[in-house]
Amino acid sequence: MEKIFGTDGVRGVVGEKITKEFVYNLAKSVGIFLNKKSGKKVLIAHDTRVSAKMIEEEASKALNQCGIDVVLGGIMPTPAVHYLAKKHDFDLAIMITASHNPAEYNGLKLITKDGLKFSTKQEDEITEIYHNISKYSLKEKSGQTISDESLKEEWANCLEEIINDDFKGLKIALDCANGASFELAEKIFKKLGAEVVVICNKNDGNLINKDCGSTHLEKISKTAKQDGCDLGFAFDGDADRVNAVFGDGKIISGEELLFLGCMALYEQNQLKNNKIITPYVTNCGVDKSLEKYSISVVRCDVGGKNIQEKLIEQNISFGAEDNGHIVWGDYNKCSDGILTALFLTKLYKQKDFKEICKNLKLFEQVKLNVNVSEKQKEKFLNGALNKDLEELNKSLKKDERIIVRASGTEPLFRVVVEGTDLKTLNAIAQKVEKLIKDL
Repeated sequence: MEKIFGTDGVRGVVGEKITKEFVYNLAKSVGIFLNKKSGKKVLIAHDTRVSAKMIEEEASKALNQCGIDVVLGGIMPTPAVHYLAKKHDFDLAIMITASHNPAEYNGLKLITKDGLKFSTKQEDEITEIYHNISKYSLKEKSGQTISDESLKEEWANCLEEIINDDFKGLKIALDCANGASFELAEKIFKKLGAEVVVICNKNDGNLINKDCGSTHLEKISKTAKQDGCDLGFAFDGDADRVNAVFGDGKIISGEELLFLGCMALYEQNQLKNNKIITPYVTNCGVDKSLEKYSISVVRCDVGGKNIQEKLIEQNISFGAEDNGHIVWGDYNKCSDGILTALFLTKLYKQKDFKEICKNLKLFEQVKLNVNVSEKQKEKFLNGALNKDLEELNKSLKKDERIIVRASGTEPLFRVVVEGTDLKTLNAIAQKVEKLIKDL
């Protein structure tokens, strides 16, 4: 059975994978899934992409025809949708976004009534319905669609209450990626008293993530330095991710961001069980550095869904990837870019970031993104490189490791080679790259 879902919902190029027919049938499958569980109400929101309206219309139409009522929340960040799904007892929520991808992409993230990402099991159930859609009939009574764009203000107010601090005297630079945070991020920081310099905050879906946001830090770096800011934050298209810079424009690495976020809770005695969760790809120097604070690291597979599962399973309050996805588990079980920026700003008032980061000792890493065809990807997933990688791994020294994984959202392999000697790591990385290209 052909897969529909990737590591974080459904995503693809509009007009290719993401067509009207595909969206309608997927939403109809979601509606049938809800009918089986007596679900009656769905929240739909989106980022600024131009294609969002088409997807919203097709999804609403299909859900209504399944007897499901739909509330359109307008433009808001993904974490807001997670929060509102739980708060207002929606049976399910849909966030229309392709996150950090360019404007020609779009997708759908499915969120449960408890504000959680859909599990693999739930996605598989919807996939099964999708591939057998002709077997199902529609409800005789249609649902209704209404708009309520005031809902996002509830989430903004919630963040202000969580932080409960005064940022007066601080100057913060924000890059909103012309995406879902274009309005709320600036508003929240200003309400907390900060002086804000904001860039890339247009409600223009053609410009979302275009040379800006969390994957293009040169703009926020330049702005923070030129305008004399204390810190700078850059969000991705749906604001579930943030990356940051110091006031002098120096980029705060993903591992440093993780470390600072962990310290933000540690300093307030809010780090449950003195544990954090991070995927296996995160630099192992994080583990060694946190030993000083008696903080242990729980590893999981890549992806917010896996962090979410571990947070719940082990009652942990903090989880993070090294790319700016940070989960504050006591408040929301998904990563939240704006909440991360707020927590770090609060910590900045109390502690010297650069002094904290001196306690983080990382191993050297070489990272590669290797573009591949679907055929190469399939060969890899079927174990074609297992023997070669096993032989390479046998030759590694202490504290060296190789990670090769297929991206769940793009046609490429992500390679990480970690250790202590950069020259050696580069040589190993070149061998791995050749193995992949020769598939």
